[in-house]
Amino acid sequence: MAQIGCFVPAQYASFTISRQLFARVSMDDSIEANVSTFAAEIRETAFILRNIEKQSMVIVDELGRGTSTRDGLAIALAVAEALIESRALVWFATHFRDLAHILSERNGVVNMHLAVEITEENTMNMLYTIAEGHVKEEHYGLALARVVALPESVLGTAIGVSDEIGRQSVKRKKGSRAFAINRRRKLILGLQESLLQASAGSMQGKVLSSWLRKLQEVFVFRMDAIEAEAQSAVESESEDEDGVVGEQTRDRQGTYEVDDFGQESAEADSCS
Repeated sequence: MAQIGCFVPAQYASFTISRQLFARVSMDDSIEANVSTFAAEIRETAFILRNIEKQSMVIVDELGRGTSTRDGLAIALAVAEALIESRALVWFATHFRDLAHILSERNGVVNMHLAVEITEENTMNMLYTIAEGHVKEEHYGLALARVVALPESVLGTAIGVSDEIGRQSVKRKKGSRAFAINRRRKLILGLQESLLQASAGSMQGKVLSSWLRKLQEVFVFRMDAIEAEAQSAVESESEDEDGVVGEQTRDRQGTYEVDDFGQESAEADSCS
C-alpha cells in the first residue's frame, strides 16, 4: 500500500520493496473454458511458481480446498515449501491445521491467526486482532456450527463422527508400521544401553545371571506387546474396510422375492 502511495493503517510497518504481486484468492470456476474450481486454482498456482522471484509478494488463500483433504493438504504443503524456497514475501492463509504445525519450525515462517473468543454460552466474538501461533481451538468448525444454531441432532452426529475419526486416526498411528519400527528401535537401544552398563558394572555370578534373566523377560514382554498392538491395529483396519465394502454391496444388491410362478424377481433400491 505504501508503494502506491496509500495510507497504511498501522502504527509501524517495515517491509521490502516488491517488484511483482501475485494473488491466488478466488474460488471461481470457468464453465466456458471447461475448468473446475480446483483446476483453476492449480493453474494459477503453477503460473505463480514459474514466475516468482525473491522480490515478489504472493497472497495465497485456502489453497487445496477444491479437492480431497489428503490431496489438498499435500498440494498446499508442497506449494508452501516451494514458496519458502523462493524467499519471496508470502501471505498464506489456510484452514489446514497440520500445515501450520509442519511449517511452524521452518526458518522464515511466522504463524499467526485471527483471534476469536469462544465462551461456554456458545457465543463467538470476533476480536479482529492478529494473534501469534496457530488456532488453539481443535474443533473450530464444530464450535462455529454450534454458535450459528445448527440443529442439535445434526451437530451431535457431526461431533460423533469427528470423535470416531479422531480415535481411528490415533489407533492407526499407533498401529502403523513406522510407529512400530520406531518403538522396536527404542526398545533395542534401551537393551543395548542396559547391557553396556552391566558390562561396566560390578555384578557377577548369580546376581548377574538373575539380572540378565529378568532383563530378558522384560524385553520379550515389551516386544510382544508392540507386535500385538501393531497386529491388532492392522486387523481392525481390515475389518473396517470389509464392513464398508459389505454395506456398499448390500446397497447395490437390493432384495429378491419369488413370484407366484416360481420365478425370482429383483426389487432394486432405486427411484423411478
